[in-house]
Amino acid sequence: MKKMLVCVALLAAATTVNAQKFKIGLGGAFNSTWLMNKNVFDADDQLNIAPTFGGSFGLKAQYYFNDKVGLELGVMSSGNSQKYELFDGDVTTKVRMRYLDVPLMLRLGGDKGAYFEIGPNFGFLSKAEEEYDDNDAVDVKGGFNKANIGLNLGFGVDIDASESFTINVGLRFGYGFSDVTKKYDNYAEWLANLDENSTATNAAQFKNGDVGSTDPSDFKYKATSRVWGGLSLGVLYTIPTGGKTASK
Repeated sequence: MKKMLVCVALLAAATTVNAQKFKIGLGGAFNSTWLMNKNVFDADDQLNIAPTFGGSFGLKAQYYFNDKVGLELGVMSSGNSQKYELFDGDVTTKVRMRYLDVPLMLRLGGDKGAYFEIGPNFGFLSKAEEEYDDNDAVDVKGGFNKANIGLNLGFGVDIDASESFTINVGLRFGYGFSDVTKKYDNYAEWLANLDENSTATNAAQFKNGDVGSTDPSDFKYKATSRVWGGLSLGVLYTIPTGGKTASK
């Protein structure tokens, strides 16, 4: 992660003398969201994941070093949920998670027209609940790790709506490298904290997601990855800086 940030800084220094443009505005996204875990994937029809969707919204700012290179910093409230079907679909449950995401993106291609972006995503868990069928949601935040680091990449197009406003339309995908669910060292520790755990956390502790197993050899934890991707939108206002780009 440190090497990536150093590379971004060196690239900026090599391509510009002063900032060309600074933009600030609102952004949002509609995503397909997943909690990926090998124990869950290996489970039989007693436990299956189902397609789940979530949205994000917040503020973002763009800083352009020249006509081709810029940085974007966002502060987003993001939903990252997962729906499960239990017992051949007879029971459904949904884990609803909300993160404060801070993506830092290197943007290539300029501030108008097509672009490509890549950069780290720093996520901080703010809320986690689980809802079984039509029952009231239960707080399960204690069964998840509080922070998550991942990588975003995307592409799209910036459209000039006027001299001062830009509309951004694109696709962005993300993968979390940090483990989402909490790991317990043994069966007794897991059982003592059962009340604060979700289906995602419980299934991660057991081989084949078999939470009902009492065989000690089945207590084999697998990490859970946060995955998301979908349509991103933004409206930004250009604040002139008066800077000049470096000579070519």
